[in-house]
Amino acid sequence: MKIISTILAGVCLLSLTACIKMDPKTWIGGGGGYLKDKQGRLVGDCKGNNISMELSTSDADTFWQNNDLPKGIFDFVCKDGKAYLPSKVTDCQGSLISKQSGGVEGFRSKYNLNNGNMRFTCKSGTVTPVPLSSLQ
Repeated sequence: MKIISTILAGVCLLSLTACIKMDPKTWIGGGGGYLKDKQGRLVGDCKGNNISMELSTSDADTFWQNNDLPKGIFDFVCKDGKAYLPSKVTDCQGSLISKQSGGVEGFRSKYNLNNGNMRFTCKSGTVTPVPLSSLQ
């Protein structure tokens, strides 16, 4: 009986500590935490917020639906604040990036868009990278 109470006490303590917010952008514990890419890095939306998987209708579900993305996708491009599949996003002149010389990765390199999921705006028809620091 003492062993069972010790186990139950341990489980209760673990469940309480699993729900503590350690940092505003990192949730520990819960049903799934935040959306992560294949390398285990947190995935942010087009505003730079990490995408939560915690609720029954999660931020991720809402994000995918609002941006017409397949559920589960974490590889997307943010153009002017909206997310697109890399194969469907256009440059600032309306041409598909994936059809250009070098494709999506060539476009990323050409405009120095090494900011996680590519984020850019089309100010005056010119590709302008959106740094993560400006999204908060």
